Order: sequence, then structure tokens, then C-alpha cells
Amino acid sequence: MQLLSSTSSAARAALVYITIGAMLVIWTVVWYFYLKNNEPVHVEGASVGKVYYLVAGLLATGLTLIVIGLAVGKIGRQARKADAIAQVPTTPVMTNANGEQVAVVPTDANGRAVAPVTTPVVQTSAPVATNRM
Repeated sequence: MQLLSSTSSAARAALVYITIGAMLVIWTVVWYFYLKNNEPVHVEGASVGKVYYLVAGLLATGLTLIVIGLAVGKIGRQARKADAIAQVPTTPVMTNANGEQVAVVPTDANGRAVAPVTTPVVQTSAPVATNRM
């Protein structure tokens, strides 16, 4: 049960939709083939065709639940990326006479250090390693 408590609600909902939809599709197909091999007996006042409408409706419902589950999963992944906004402090950088980078501490009008400004940054892809020689 630990696995379900650590996942997002969108992932759990997607799993439930896909599982219920898949089970509904499986048992509807089994029922359809049973009806095809064992034609139902005609009962007065009832039509055999109504049973096949029910089978078709259940099959469509199962497929729809699978599609909803897949869509909810994709939406959940996109939402997770949107929530991954990091606050990165932005500090001005200058180079000294030797060409080394030196951080500049922002100061106010009285020369006192002030907190650096933070800018939200969204990481869209993994950093690319470069080989500098």
C-alpha cells in the first residue's frame, strides 16, 4: 500500500480508470463470444437484439474508461512538470582582472548587503554535459 500513498492523485485515478475499463472490456468480449456461440432463447415480449445493444454499450463504456485513464495520466504528468518550478537565486557575476568570475553582492544606498532577487526557473529538459578541454 506504500506505493499508492507515494503517487499523485492523478496517477491513482488513471490506474483506477484503466483497470476498470480493461476489466469491463474483457468481460464484455467474453460475454459477446458466449452469446455468439450460444444464441439466447427468444422469450415472448423480449428481443434478442436488446442483449447485443447492452453488450455494445458495455464495450463502449470500457473503452471510454481506458481512454479517460490514459488522458488523466498524461494530464497528471504535465501537471507534475508545471509544479517543478524552482526558486533560483540570481546573483550578478563579474570577472576580475585575472578573468575569474566573482559574485557581486547587491547593496542598498547605504552599502548594506541585501537579499538576492529570486527568479522562478522551470527545467524543461535534463542538463547536457559538455566536454571542455
